[in-house]
Amino acid sequence: MTKRPFQSVITLDLPLPPSVNSAFAARRGSHLTMKTAGYRFWLQEVKELHGRGDNLPWIGGRPYGLWIDLAPNARGDIDNRVKLLSDILKRPDKPGQHGLGIVVDDKEMWGLHVELCEGIARDRCRVTVADMSTWPGYVCMRMEV
Repeated sequence: MTKRPFQSVITLDLPLPPSVNSAFAARRGSHLTMKTAGYRFWLQEVKELHGRGDNLPWIGGRPYGLWIDLAPNARGDIDNRVKLLSDILKRPDKPGQHGLGIVVDDKEMWGLHVELCEGIARDRCRVTVADMSTWPGYVCMRMEV
């Protein structure tokens, strides 16, 4: 196993996740929920792009900020994409789960910004994870545009 390099700012282009409202469904005759086919398909798309994330840099277990760019013509509310994107960036908790391991746990997310951005394809999104020591500078740089 190779050691993943630390990077203070990491940007990835990913497939647009389904809305969190359509990511889970109740099992018939049960109070338990399961991942929908759309959510499982998205997880597979991410896995095909980045595998287990072993070749990606990581922030580690330190506080970070998450910036999400979505296409202006993406369907749905922008806040409904955050949870699935946040979850895919973390290290898997259990066997069988998929995560890219860029962060250890999404409880370390201390900052969040989501916006519509020209130049992003409707079925894609761009996520940037920034270590909290670089987050304020990253936000200021992005807001100056």
